[in-house]
Amino acid sequence: MNGQSEPKPRLDLRVARILWGALFFSTLLYIVVLELTEAQSEADWESLATMFAVGAAGAGGASLLAPRFVRRSTGAYVVSLVLALALAESVCILGLVLGFLGAPPTVVMPFFFVTWVLMVIRFPTKEKMAAFDS
Repeated sequence: MNGQSEPKPRLDLRVARILWGALFFSTLLYIVVLELTEAQSEADWESLATMFAVGAAGAGGASLLAPRFVRRSTGAYVVSLVLALALAESVCILGLVLGFLGAPPTVVMPFFFVTWVLMVIRFPTKEKMAAFDS
């Protein structure tokens, strides 16, 4: 039985890192999409910018706090990681929408930077998995 339970943490760490990489890479693809699409010039992005910034702050805070409420069980680390990364990615999505509406990069890119910071601090390590399970 020891032989079967030993690879599990390495497998979970590998899966967590693959998920992390995929979600991080998707944020980079959003920038490519913004560059390849034409913004709607008649859209009023200014009226949404403040509301989106407040929403992004809430999502960013939730990204930091919500994983603490995930019940500790088998595979719970990966679940909490996906929850944190999805909430972090929602910040970026708000910036993406502003970009589609014609907001300049000086307005859009801070949403992406906040997302990247939230994702980088969640990069899966053995230590973080062990601390989560204890």
